[in-house]
Amino acid sequence: MLPSFALNGFLPLGRYSVSFDEAEAMLVSAPEFHASDTRTGLWDGLHDYLDRFFTLEDACADVMDGHTLIHRLWLGGSFVSMKTDPGNIDATLLIDMRAERAVRGRPGSKWLTTAFQSRDNMLRRFGVSPVRVGYQPVSHVFRPERFTAEERTYFMERGVWDDWWQRCRLPGQTDRSPSQESATPARGYLEVRL
Repeated sequence: MLPSFALNGFLPLGRYSVSFDEAEAMLVSAPEFHASDTRTGLWDGLHDYLDRFFTLEDACADVMDGHTLIHRLWLGGSFVSMKTDPGNIDATLLIDMRAERAVRGRPGSKWLTTAFQSRDNMLRRFGVSPVRVGYQPVSHVFRPERFTAEERTYFMERGVWDDWWQRCRLPGQTDRSPSQESATPARGYLEVRL
């Protein structure tokens, strides 16, 4: 069952796992968004943005050992709210570092840098404001003293974005930066399975 928006216009606290089609049904095709002037175009832009990763996967399937480039996609911000006409799609892409290492240097792999190099450029081209987190499967999660530098970075970045997508900007707040006052979790976000 898909999560429903709460009275405040956001999802209830937490991370909700949905398929790409379920996310589209919830955030674009739902009756409450039929009057939106931006949601369909933004979703099409997200699709085009993601399609570049899928094209690279297809071209490099022989070296990826069954891994995908995008482990998960987190969607947050105003697109994951009752706002009729959000201005962009805020996305965190958990990029599988095993797959990323396998395709580096191959034709088309420059996209893995370009996709995150300039959020403003991606916003103009696709309507997406993307952030990269380098995903790593870690078996020894209860032994942090054994974490490599890459594993520490992964957990730190994952925690930062999990925290951020559950925050709301405060009403009347002129400085839109995160603050102690806005740190209390106030909304949920989506984890999209691709």
